[in-house]
Formats: sequence, C-alpha cells, structure tokens
Amino acid sequence: MSFLEVVVFALEMTGTIAFSISGGLIGIERGLDYFGIPVLSMTTAVGGGMIRDLILGKTPPTMFTTPVYVIVAIATSSLMLLLLHCDGNFVKNGKFVSFMGLITFFDALGLGIFTIIGVNAAIDNGYQNVFLAVFVGVMTGVGGGMLRDIMVRRTPLVLRREIYAVAAIPGALIYYYLQNVLPKTICMLLCGSFIVALRLLSIRFHWNLPNSAEEQNKF
Repeated sequence: MSFLEVVVFALEMTGTIAFSISGGLIGIERGLDYFGIPVLSMTTAVGGGMIRDLILGKTPPTMFTTPVYVIVAIATSSLMLLLLHCDGNFVKNGKFVSFMGLITFFDALGLGIFTIIGVNAAIDNGYQNVFLAVFVGVMTGVGGGMLRDIMVRRTPLVLRREIYAVAAIPGALIYYYLQNVLPKTICMLLCGSFIVALRLLSIRFHWNLPNSAEEQNKF
C-alpha cells in the first residue's frame, strides 16, 4: 500500500468508529435492544459508503466485498454494549446523564472524514465533474446519519435548521480544487478538519439556517 492509501484507510477506520459510536449512543438513548443498537451503529457507519458506491456504479458496495468496515462497526458497538452492561449509570430513564456531547463530536468527526473520502472516491473513479464529486462527498458524509435518523423516527439532521450538510459542501468544494495544488494527504486532513470545525462551531455559537416555522411567525 502507498502512503496515501494508508492514510485513506486510516481515515476510513476513524470515520467508521466515529459514526459507529454516534449511532450506538443514539440507539442507547432511544432504548433499543442489544440487537438494535449494533444494527443502528453499523448502518450509521457504512450507510454513507453504500450510497456512495451505488451512485458511482460500484456493485456490490464495498461493505460487502470488504467486510472489515462492518466488523469494526459491530466491534465498536459491542464494546459500547459491554460498557452499558457493566456500568449503566450514564443512562437514566432513557436519557443521557453525560456523554451527550459525544454524539455531536463523533457525528461531526464522521461527517468531516467521510465527506472528503467520498469526494476522493469520485475523483479516483475518473469523475472530474465538480457537482458529481461534491454531491457524492456530501452523501457519503450525511448518508449514514440520514438512514440512522429515519430508523429511529426522527427528522434527519440534514433536513433541519442545523449547519450539517451545509458544513460539508464548502469542505468538499475546497478539497476538489485544492487537491490539484497540494498533496492529497494534506488536503484530506485540512478539509476534513475544516468540516469538523465548522460543524462544531455552528453548534457552539448556534449558527442555524432559517426554517419555515420562523418565517411563518413573521406574519
């Protein structure tokens, strides 16, 4: 494996673990059983990559041909279940006593990593169309979270007022153009970090898009 391939694989593993934790924590909060939590965790981790592969015409998707991602996701959720079984004090009446911030952090981390991985996958497959590359990147970043939210019956973050997909779009655009100027490894780290930072800053400072309810209240 080349150095770039090692970096990409490391980022994919990090993103898989991050989204696995995010999905698992939400599963615990929603009171899912010990089968539902790993399923939700795995879906969050590999769902975006599956959507990416289907858009790019890669069948069967990587999650089936390279099951290491699914294995890592299930192992991560299993460790979370072990923690829950040994010490369930951080959950009370189905709500988190602590660790609420972890959902936000790991979700932002997964968003940043997988968005850049998605853009890079489109480029590596020979697609130089900027719209396609950015779209694939954003769907890779938000796809798993969308499937997760639908499965637990909540409005996906990408459709709410929060800066979520809007944080992924500029990062994907910057990476698309910057990877022709700087080494891809540096571009991945910079643009991925930019998306994570933008997402976390939007939460910290309450940067939101206007929604229809707010507009209706003006009249």
